[in-house]
Amino acid sequence: MNTSERHRLERHARRIEELRLWRNAYESHVKAWRFVAGGGEPHDLQPGDFWPEIGIPVRLSARTVVPEEWAGLPVELELWLGGEGFVEISAGDRQTAGGLNPFHRTFPLLDKARGGEEVVIGAEVVSKGLFGSNVSEPRLELARLVVPQTEVRGLERDLTAVFEACAALDDHEAVPRLLDALDDAATVLATAWPTGTDVTLTRYLEGFATPAGATSSSLPPTYAEKLVEINRHLGEPWSLPPAPGVLAPLPEEAREAVRQARGLLEVRLGRIREDYPPVGRLALTGHAHLDLAWLWPVAETRRKARRTFASVLGLMDRYEDFVFNQSSAQLYRWIEDDDPGLFERVKRRVAEGRWEPVGGSWVEPDCQIPSGEAFARQLFYGQRYFQDTFGRRCAVAWFPDTFGYSPGLPQLLRGAGLSGFFTYKLNWNETNDFPHDLFEWEGIDGTSVVAHTFENPGTDYNGDIVPRDLYGTWRNFVGKRYHQESLFSFGWGDGGGGPSEQMLENFARLRDFPTMPRLRMAHVDAFFASLPEDELPRWVGELYLELHRGTLTTQARVKKLNREAEHRLQEAEAFATLAARRGAEYPGKELERLWKTVLLNQFHDILPGSSISEVYRDTHRELEEAVAVAE
Repeated sequence: MNTSERHRLERHARRIEELRLWRNAYESHVKAWRFVAGGGEPHDLQPGDFWPEIGIPVRLSARTVVPEEWAGLPVELELWLGGEGFVEISAGDRQTAGGLNPFHRTFPLLDKARGGEEVVIGAEVVSKGLFGSNVSEPRLELARLVVPQTEVRGLERDLTAVFEACAALDDHEAVPRLLDALDDAATVLATAWPTGTDVTLTRYLEGFATPAGATSSSLPPTYAEKLVEINRHLGEPWSLPPAPGVLAPLPEEAREAVRQARGLLEVRLGRIREDYPPVGRLALTGHAHLDLAWLWPVAETRRKARRTFASVLGLMDRYEDFVFNQSSAQLYRWIEDDDPGLFERVKRRVAEGRWEPVGGSWVEPDCQIPSGEAFARQLFYGQRYFQDTFGRRCAVAWFPDTFGYSPGLPQLLRGAGLSGFFTYKLNWNETNDFPHDLFEWEGIDGTSVVAHTFENPGTDYNGDIVPRDLYGTWRNFVGKRYHQESLFSFGWGDGGGGPSEQMLENFARLRDFPTMPRLRMAHVDAFFASLPEDELPRWVGELYLELHRGTLTTQARVKKLNREAEHRLQEAEAFATLAARRGAEYPGKELERLWKTVLLNQFHDILPGSSISEVYRDTHRELEEAVAVAE
């Protein structure tokens, strides 16, 4: 991209961020809150107050009323309460629940308010962020009812899609025409956009420049920049004077200019697409990678799972073409126990075909240390759970994050009915690039499975539906010589709640975008079924990861206990079987419970030794009990 085009693009970045100041028409702060940590005394809080004490988790609750003058308008709730949480809301006769995290902080309440409805809010919150980050001074930062300006939000997404496509395409010959389209849309807006100082300053000072507040402080830098509400170009002033006025929506002539700009941009993109049609194909699957323990204990994972599942189900209600996958039978078992109502909603979506259980294993285990018998149990208990619960077995092993793969796996996978294998981790090699992204993986006995990975220049298997990730993934796809489409998983993992509203809004705009790969929502098993087998390159033996090498020796005690548990359980089964032949009762349920305890602790951030010390306090106790009971 030459200097002139780069300067044009920079100007549009500022225009888009100014447009974000107008994402809401009205706001009404939720001021009176009640805070309780554990079984302690309740405290009264208001927005801006720090938590009076820390608990894991705490409870916050509030009541408010929809302003009467909002009758006929849509209403949302925007929150940031000091950490990740699970929120339950009633507004009139409508019930809403979902996860609270930096990427899921807005909760639709009413499509068309009557005015005067009571809104009751209850939240369970932990002072933590993504990847176990600590929120050192949690506070009730943001709580307000808002009326969205949907047309403005739509235009902002339209313009952002074109802007980000230009940045990703760089020196592509289509970029000047895309920039022309942005210029034309900006010209239409300029004819009616409010320019009064008092109006603009009020918008900035009332918090629309940084409505995410301190949310970004709990995120790694590469994730923080994904928060659309953060205005990186406007910056922060030396001091903040009082707002000169009150918030008011856009006047009708400006809203009409927004509609005209959107229509014009659609026409321009249609013409560009005729000359520069989409190139390549990506099959998209929503995904929320949930490490069952890592920088947090297992108990927190159970809360993360509930938040994530609720957020995904909420998005499915609003986006009809959204398809999601989730691995690990253990996660489903926890939700079944912890929130039966939520689990029933998951089952309905599975039956509908919108939610795809994948992987066929009890957890996503380490794939080097467990014995062959234990790995067979991972697949046996996983597949049986999916069959009994959802009426289906999985066809693809889903191991995006595991630290290398034993050459004995293909035989075990085939034995469990899994003919496909997905990973991402091999892209993390330190020295030698793994040569294939679509290949046949042959194990030590000659058994093979079809294997696939993709290389995303963005945030790895936590993909984002943005031009950089999509365009880069297609360009990096070496296997396009064998198959015309690559898989692409999207969604924030480990507490990020999976796919976001922003991703799904982007999907509608980028699915058929000029010069970009054509997008479709897909099922993992069906995608793998479409892959060729005969002409693929073949890899024989171990899939070695040139990273995390210390995982074969770190936390030696958990490795010793794991091996003891594996041996003692096999011995216990053998002796119990002999006893049962002489009339004793076979302890099947107890043996299954103990095996599942071992399988959970073979998770790929527990058994390799990469978790925090709190995890191993639980792991050591659980494995010691498994060994003792088996003996």
